[in-house]
Amino acid sequence: MKKISLGIDTSCYTTSLVAIDHNNQIIFEDRIPLEVKEGHLGLRQSEAFFQHIRNLPVLYEKCLKVIDPTKIGSVCVSSQPRNLKDSYMPVFTAGINLGKIIAGSLKCLYLETSHQENHLYAVAFDHKLPRSFIGVHISGGTSEILKVNNNNKRMSVEIIGKSLDLSFGQLIDRIGLYMGLSFPCGKGLDQIRTDISDRYMLKLSIKELSFNLSGFENKLKNYYDQEQNISKISNTLFYYLGQILCKILNEAIHEHGIDTVVLSGGVSANDYLRKILSQEVRGRVLFPRKEYATDHALGNAFYGSQVIHDET
Repeated sequence: MKKISLGIDTSCYTTSLVAIDHNNQIIFEDRIPLEVKEGHLGLRQSEAFFQHIRNLPVLYEKCLKVIDPTKIGSVCVSSQPRNLKDSYMPVFTAGINLGKIIAGSLKCLYLETSHQENHLYAVAFDHKLPRSFIGVHISGGTSEILKVNNNNKRMSVEIIGKSLDLSFGQLIDRIGLYMGLSFPCGKGLDQIRTDISDRYMLKLSIKELSFNLSGFENKLKNYYDQEQNISKISNTLFYYLGQILCKILNEAIHEHGIDTVVLSGGVSANDYLRKILSQEVRGRVLFPRKEYATDHALGNAFYGSQVIHDET
């Protein structure tokens, strides 16, 4: 029987393929980070699309050395940033094209999710998600608080809060690059972080369940110009990102009567944010495995696997 589920994700940062068997065991996974020039904050869509077109055959060829393609029962692809009508980004067409070719040639199921759902399903790989939960997607391009209805088919997502300017990832990368770190800067800044109590004083800018971060960028750059204290900058950055999330999530839990929070996206791999959210959010907080928090096709493969199980 066709029991293997193949997941494909082509984001602004990474090309990824994952295959899961009928026992939900990962039997293949690999990804290729997109190449960003030194000192740059990212890629234009056309540049990212070209790299995906170059990377996808490499990954699929490696995958075919591990799995029997005739046993692939579903191919699930990130087709858009969010599960919203007008959500579109050209990079995802690279994965769509390969996914349709594979599914058509093997006569198996072709499925689509959004990149955001892919991140949330990566958490579902290790945790049984409730029917309703507060989702958090914090990454290089997105910082959103979500009300999610998990109906075991596609997730229905309502944005209830968000950054009104920079995403968490953009702020982290802008500060890191300003201090001479390499893109992406999250891991480097987290390694520099020391005693979180050794920090500068900043003022939070929160409006209901949304927030602003550009003021943090200006303040932290000014502090760096004055003292060049990289560890103190990192301590301050992650402390206040944690404070924003804790305050907003506690308010969202109270306002919507939902006590489970699901963290997703690359920034959710940060050790300090995991610790402070686990301690201060007044509800159950679920995280993806750190290695699957960043852009990765695991969520798509897991979703496809669930669809196969439902049909057999």
